[in-house]
Amino acid sequence: MLAKSAKTSYARSLIEASLDPLVTISADGKIMDVNSATEKVTGVPRKELIGSDFSNYFTDPQKAQDGYRLAFSQGKVTDYPLAICHASGKITEVLYNATVYRDEDGNIAGIFAAARDVTALKKAQRELEAAILHMQLIREMTDLLQSCQKMDEAYPIMKSAFMRLFPESDGGLYMLDAAGNSLVLADSWGDIRLEAVFNPDECWGMRRGRIHLAGCCNSINPVCGHVCADAGPYLCIPLLAHARGLGLIYIEPRFADPNADGIERMLSIAEAAADSARLALANLTLREELHELSIRDPLTGLFNRRFLEEVLDRELLRMRRSEQMLAVAMIDIDHFKIFNDNYGHDAGDEVLKKTGHLLNGFREGSDIVCRYGGEEFVVVTTEVDPQKILRRLENLRLEVEHLSVKFGNQQLPNLSVSIGVAIFPAHGSNRVELLNRADQALYVAKEAGRNRLVVAG
Repeated sequence: MLAKSAKTSYARSLIEASLDPLVTISADGKIMDVNSATEKVTGVPRKELIGSDFSNYFTDPQKAQDGYRLAFSQGKVTDYPLAICHASGKITEVLYNATVYRDEDGNIAGIFAAARDVTALKKAQRELEAAILHMQLIREMTDLLQSCQKMDEAYPIMKSAFMRLFPESDGGLYMLDAAGNSLVLADSWGDIRLEAVFNPDECWGMRRGRIHLAGCCNSINPVCGHVCADAGPYLCIPLLAHARGLGLIYIEPRFADPNADGIERMLSIAEAAADSARLALANLTLREELHELSIRDPLTGLFNRRFLEEVLDRELLRMRRSEQMLAVAMIDIDHFKIFNDNYGHDAGDEVLKKTGHLLNGFREGSDIVCRYGGEEFVVVTTEVDPQKILRRLENLRLEVEHLSVKFGNQQLPNLSVSIGVAIFPAHGSNRVELLNRADQALYVAKEAGRNRLVVAG
């Protein structure tokens, strides 16, 4: 049998051998003994801990006392979550396992409690939960972007997603213009002043085709030309698809965790979000381009007959609801066959392009100009004053007379057009009736000698 002093020494050695904080608590809630791990996690010497109220060292003393009472009533508690507060203010999240212990007479003398530090585990769990939320948000953004029909619909979706992915951040979304020469600010968020337009070469992210992080930690990355020299840490996230530039996301993040791991996580989020955004935008851009090809005449750049038929029905419905008038003008280039026969089809194409350009300049407000087929064009004007539109069309006819067309080094003869006009609702209630009446008026203008404007009778 061990002597009492030997037993005490043996028990002390067992307690100190544990790397987890161990503590014995009396029936009245006072600390009776602790190991060195408890001193380390609290920052308080053993002699000061002994005799003090055990609940004083937790961030939530009431919760600690509730767990203590629960252990007494049940005989033990398992994995009871608490957070120990170090004297310096550092918080250690722990799970306590506690059980009652008895004296030699079998009476409950107090509680023996062991804590397991789960700070790293909790941190990893929170990071995993955050990563799952981020991926869910990115998937939601992707799904919404794939459902967009126009590029303008995509901007607020991306803005909302990046604001949630990078809370309290400032930033902006830039899109490359049609010529590919400038990045134009499409949307922004936060309290920040951004360049409205800048050259892609001013951005290191666009140059390198990868995320550019500058102004952070010990990074040697240079500051982009479109960013103020005194700007804080920022990200430039290029949106590239199939080696084609689409745009740029600029973010000035608020670093919750400025260490290397925190920055790496932020970059991973940015990369995943950018991957989804760039693919969705590439598909949307392609869809818009295909739609544009389907509704545009490739020679003149004007809308085609298909587009006219779709839009005219919609505009007539709108005019009917608002009790407004609408005019349909059918325009035909006089003696166009002669240009083709005498100068060739290439010269005829030049005549069509010049005339189309002139007609496009005629547009005001929501006017629609289409190449209807061959040498025929249609102009639709909405919410019109009949006398005003007739004056505008007459001026257009006179402008065509003065239109100078050259093909190669050859000056082509002067042009003229005949115009037939039908007005809704006086000359028809639907698209077919209005186009027929305008065509009939055009026929009358041609029969009367061409180079004139005739309104449906």
